[in-house]
Amino acid sequence: MTVYASISVSLDGYYVGANPSQNAPMGEAGSVLHSWFRHDVADRQQLTTHELLRDEFERLGAMIMGRDSYEHAQAVWGPHPPFEVPIFVLTNRPRSDDVREGTTFHFVTEGFETALDRAHAAAQGRDVGLHGGGAIQQALIHEVLEELQVHLVPHILQRGRRLFEQFDDRLELQQHRVVEGNGVTHIQYRVP
Repeated sequence: MTVYASISVSLDGYYVGANPSQNAPMGEAGSVLHSWFRHDVADRQQLTTHELLRDEFERLGAMIMGRDSYEHAQAVWGPHPPFEVPIFVLTNRPRSDDVREGTTFHFVTEGFETALDRAHAAAQGRDVGLHGGGAIQQALIHEVLEELQVHLVPHILQRGRRLFEQFDDRLELQQHRVVEGNGVTHIQYRVP
């Protein structure tokens, strides 16, 4: 079982703009960072037409995401989120499960390690994916992230949240694959 992540990032390292909650469903930065896979809603069939995303969905057994990621993407997901696996949402505000068509969001208040244990159990031998910068940062801190796919978008945001802001030279990534796309460069890293 591999723990992996995939995230769109601006050239200056931001994965979300300065104030995503005041904008459209994914915010102005979200629409810029995710324009390389055009879609009206986050529909699994539409998303998996992209070869790189199809691979990520096919190996996915469970997912971990932060509460911000969950809250900011509600309008995009709608009643049938594209994940179709159990999702464990990191939060300090307990609430009951959010059950939707094909996906149940479980809210975990006991921290990242508990969410990871629950995700591994739910994945039933498949891989655990991470959604959003906060979950990726937690996986890096706990040294469990094995693969990171960065979708590098040629746009400068200048503000927001940087993916690697809290890391110094301790973080080492080994480039595994580079794929050029229309308005994006997909870089896959292995985390030793």
